[in-house]
Amino acid sequence: MTEPTITQAGLRRVCCNSRDGDAQVSTSKARWELYLVVYNSSEPWPTYTWPVSRRHQVPTIAERTEALAQLGYAPAPGSEWEWTEGETPGYHGHPTTVSLFASIDIIPLEQAPAGAGGDA
Repeated sequence: MTEPTITQAGLRRVCCNSRDGDAQVSTSKARWELYLVVYNSSEPWPTYTWPVSRRHQVPTIAERTEALAQLGYAPAPGSEWEWTEGETPGYHGHPTTVSLFASIDIIPLEQAPAGAGGDA
């Protein structure tokens, strides 16, 4: 059996509460979520979620680095956050909005050099 592998983290703004199973879909429940991409596993991916009160503020690089550290990882040396823009899917039950996704290469925290933080 192949071991689970984690080499990348993602950051996204969850646009609403549609995945919470609420009958009334509301964008007031939007929030930022950092997640670790886990290959070779069917287990849920580890996540760090900022409070709904921060839904209009993109987490800073320092906040993203701290969230990664809480999950046991750090940005890989020389890596930078890469941003992608898209649209929310139409099935969410609210008007289409712009969605932002970011990703960065990561390494386990014990392999990270002092001061690793990732750019942008």
